[in-house]
Amino acid sequence: MEMRMSRIVFWSALFLGLMVSPLSLQASEEIAIWEGEAPGTQGRMNHEQVVNERVRMVYQPSLTIHLPPREFATGTAVLVCPGGGYKHLAIQKEGHQIAAWLNTMGVAAYVLKYRLDREEALQDAQESIRLIRRRSKEWSVKSNQVGVMGFSAGAHLAVNLTMSSSVASRPDFIVPAYFSQKGLDLEKFNSKNARPAFIVGASDDESTPPAMAIALYQKLLGQSVPVELHLFEKGGHGFGLAKTRGAVVSWTKLCEDWMGGRGLLDVPNQGR
Repeated sequence: MEMRMSRIVFWSALFLGLMVSPLSLQASEEIAIWEGEAPGTQGRMNHEQVVNERVRMVYQPSLTIHLPPREFATGTAVLVCPGGGYKHLAIQKEGHQIAAWLNTMGVAAYVLKYRLDREEALQDAQESIRLIRRRSKEWSVKSNQVGVMGFSAGAHLAVNLTMSSSVASRPDFIVPAYFSQKGLDLEKFNSKNARPAFIVGASDDESTPPAMAIALYQKLLGQSVPVELHLFEKGGHGFGLAKTRGAVVSWTKLCEDWMGGRGLLDVPNQGR
């Protein structure tokens, strides 16, 4: 608890005292997921485009690594999957801004810029989890505390990743936000692949109706894994950190409490 309070004081001083944005506080590095070109893209030119902070035409996926200060690092890692309907990626609002928030909790964040074909996106997410685990010592993360957080289509990808992967590329926990179930068969969840989950959405979401989140909750609950569901009355779709959307802004605090209750925010004893 003392270390957690110190972490809060540290970040508050930076945010309020130095008057800088969260994104500017972190050293980040973008790396390729695959050695060489991504599978099936050999010889294809990369026509990636960025319009209004949305990335389109992704052929060569990458991870942008955001690491917290070493003294506050918990060892927990989260793969962040932005949404965009598999047409684009909301890389700032549902990617780097989310990573900045995770860093304030001592969590290492890896923003996934994935290919926009659903099967290729799944390949990219699977390889990303394997990569994080392979390089866990380098990044000071625990290979058994690697989760995935996704938004809309990114939540679809996070759930698909959990159901469809081997142990090596399956996350240890999931955080789907305004989850899209389209095309997913939740019956694939079983006692071996179900993972603890924190699910969040809004009752007035017309793009991904809350019934989808409820179906996911019920399926995971039936597999006897720890699962928590929060559906806010208002919030709509695509709220991200929800700084301007009323009560739904509290979802990040609820998620932090959930992660803390699972021991994911404990700072290892480093000999102090």
